[in-house]
Amino acid sequence: MKAISRSIWQRHSAQRGSATVRIHVRSLAQLFNSLDPSPFWDRDLDRGAAEFIEEEFSEKLSAHTWHLHVHTIEGAELAADLQPAIEHYYDRLAASTRLKLRENLRAGELGLLAGLSIFLLSMSAREVLAGLLHGVPRILDEGLIILAWLALWRPTEALAYEWVPLYRRRRLYERLAGIRVTVHSDAAPSGIVGPSPETAHVSAAVRHT
Repeated sequence: MKAISRSIWQRHSAQRGSATVRIHVRSLAQLFNSLDPSPFWDRDLDRGAAEFIEEEFSEKLSAHTWHLHVHTIEGAELAADLQPAIEHYYDRLAASTRLKLRENLRAGELGLLAGLSIFLLSMSAREVLAGLLHGVPRILDEGLIILAWLALWRPTEALAYEWVPLYRRRRLYERLAGIRVTVHSDAAPSGIVGPSPETAHVSAAVRHT
């Protein structure tokens, strides 16, 4: 098990409209996937660390510029890998989400065309039956109406609402790919293994196996 402890969001930024998140780790290697199954040349981020970064910055969408300050005791030699790793990791997620969004909208459009066809067929069937039977049984008439509107409901919902979470996620990933990363090498306090007592009350942990 590894643990990544972080301090609360710091509002002391030199630029208005910027937000800063600070992460404290014992080793910078904790931010990278130790198994690294990525087929790409760049280092892959640890999923637990990525989820933490996403959660923190998703609360700071109003800020124009995002800064990530990483304080580490060990592994500072990996600092040059962190900025491109974050850029490439979130670029890939943004591209994947963009594809899902297009597929979702495409499926919604096709579903809407199918729904409109069923709607028109149902309404036409009511007219035809009304002419043939000189009065359609109530249960059949209402059944055709329900079928017609149900055929439109699902694709309409997909086009009107379901694309929104994907769009927001894509925008978040695109912004995360542009985070400005700064790595600070901190000396380990004497006799202290984990986070210092002074910061323990404002720290949380992101764990993974």
